[in-house]
Amino acid sequence: MKIIKPVFFFFSIVYLASCQPGKIKQADAPFLEAKEVVRLNQLIYKDSTVVAFEKYAPLYEVVFLPQAVNGNYAIIAKNMTTEQYALVIRGSVLEFSNEGFQNFILQDLNIFRIKSWDYTDTVKEAYISNGAWVGFQNLLLLRDKKSGLTIKEYIEQKIPSHASIVITGHSLGGNLAYPIAGFLKKEIPPDKGINFQLITFGAPAAGNAAFVQDIEEKFPVGERYTTSKDIAPVFPDTERMGELAKIIGLDSVLQLGKLNLSRIADGLSSENLLNIAGEILEKTNVINKTNKYTQSQKHLRLLTNKNEVSSNTALSVEAIFDKAYQFHKIDMYAELLGGTKLE
Repeated sequence: MKIIKPVFFFFSIVYLASCQPGKIKQADAPFLEAKEVVRLNQLIYKDSTVVAFEKYAPLYEVVFLPQAVNGNYAIIAKNMTTEQYALVIRGSVLEFSNEGFQNFILQDLNIFRIKSWDYTDTVKEAYISNGAWVGFQNLLLLRDKKSGLTIKEYIEQKIPSHASIVITGHSLGGNLAYPIAGFLKKEIPPDKGINFQLITFGAPAAGNAAFVQDIEEKFPVGERYTTSKDIAPVFPDTERMGELAKIIGLDSVLQLGKLNLSRIADGLSSENLLNIAGEILEKTNVINKTNKYTQSQKHLRLLTNKNEVSSNTALSVEAIFDKAYQFHKIDMYAELLGGTKLE
């Protein structure tokens, strides 16, 4: 016993020393959930971001607030009681303005040219659309008004280890969330100890299969929310666009089967027309393995929209676009996730 007691005493001291408060491993902050994140995406569209957060999300503060660059805008919000953050990227501006032109023409529809993506880990030949590249470059130029830091600099210098950051966006914002998320995950050192997550809503495809593979490797539990009637997330997949065009009633506007084109137009529909266009583009190698856009099926979270649209009822062009917008707007995603629309 005389020998055992000193040995026992020694190991007790070592154990207690290892259990001092400064030695306890800090727990990682959990990620914000989709229902919380979709609310932040609703607020990013408001004219005054800070006022909107104070009114609709008082438990969050905007810690990174820049001026928009060429129509692209993003903020970083923080839960006031935890180390949970969200990088929220705004979607397209629905107005006839310079920002609207930048969003729709130079980004949303700028898909026929592709840009090599050099921030992958293991895959080769990853490409994103030229429009996604333009928007991504604009996001890199954003600087916080108070600190003067870029998004990357702010995360590196201001966000503590073991914090969590959800990178998120709706529509064009979701499209741009993919490259900025891939970039940050690649460029910010792992020993910084920050945990990244990726959640998007109604996001069009940003790149090819190799790009998607890299994003899936970087974010194995990422979440890509779409609704069953939203046409934006399938853009520019002509086959899937054709299916949804029929559902939302585009045939009633185009009336392709009534065209005086002999037998060519017999039974022709918007779905058939888009399928034919897609086949022509592939046969002529305009669309190929390198530049064919795709989406992650691993990340897919499909929300069922029960609102019905009668494809037999004649609708105006304005009504069709309005219906398509109703299925795509961020408030719809919020409601399907158990939230509410905003004023």
